Amino acid sequence: MPFKISRYVNFFLIGRLLKLIKEKNIELLFFDQPWFGWLMLMLKFFSKKKIFLRSNNIEYLRFKSMGKWFWQMLYIYEKWTYKIADLVIFVSEVDRQKAIYEFDLNENKTLLTPYGIETIEPSQKNIDNRNFLEKEYDIKSDEKILLFFATMNYAPNYEAVEFINDKIYPLLKLIEGLKFKILICGKNLPEAIQKKLTDKIEINYCGFVDDINAYIDGADVMINPILSGGGVKTKAIDTLAMNQTVISTKTGAEGIDPAVCGNKLIITPDNDWTAFANAIVDNIDKRENIPSTFFETYSWTKIIEKLSIRLEKLK
Repeated sequence: MPFKISRYVNFFLIGRLLKLIKEKNIELLFFDQPWFGWLMLMLKFFSKKKIFLRSNNIEYLRFKSMGKWFWQMLYIYEKWTYKIADLVIFVSEVDRQKAIYEFDLNENKTLLTPYGIETIEPSQKNIDNRNFLEKEYDIKSDEKILLFFATMNYAPNYEAVEFINDKIYPLLKLIEGLKFKILICGKNLPEAIQKKLTDKIEINYCGFVDDINAYIDGADVMINPILSGGGVKTKAIDTLAMNQTVISTKTGAEGIDPAVCGNKLIITPDNDWTAFANAIVDNIDKRENIPSTFFETYSWTKIIEKLSIRLEKLK
């Protein structure tokens, strides 16, 4: 299906999918996100198969937070879709509880299945990655490296760059003795924002980079000043999985269980940029490992074990 709006109103899919279900002797149907609610209803009626749905975030809340006018219509459609499903799996407990409340869902028809990672133990820093960043961006050995990375054509992400430039950077400049460089990675940052960064010698907009893991490992801390948008910020989980410290706003850490992250995830109140800057200074030199409970929660092995047990009950 070509990735365009018409894919979501393609009624020819009903016959094609019913044929596949019969040919392949499909036992369960899986949908990713609620956009195909109408198709779920058709397939459930004609095939008599059970359906489970994955929710990456509560979509209507995401669009509401970005000020989109159609969020109320989306609320109705999303609620209707969730109620069609025999099981809805959520990537965060926060979203699961929101959906149970907002959409009046039966709790027994929901399951927490977090965003998964492949690693099963904390990694150790590779000095080569730090050396690479120092050479690539003319960073001195006594300068701390702060990293932010994201896809920059998404409003919550490029707004975060503006917060870094307008709020966080000036506060860090006031801290006596702090030497730092901020690396911002990700393609499609609006040109107007890029221009704001050009006169800051401590900020480098790196654009798209081939190996973001080298940047995560080589940095001293990852900053996540997100104030809008819904769902789990997967880049924060990926960063924590690499044993890197994350300083985040409350919204930026939504959906991540801080209880399993130890002191590697530091959360400050939204819009409290003084607290955010202080959190950077207080945690930038900490080198403790992330707890094993993080991997017990977010490793694919544990997630699939739990999901498999639940799906067996649907058949």
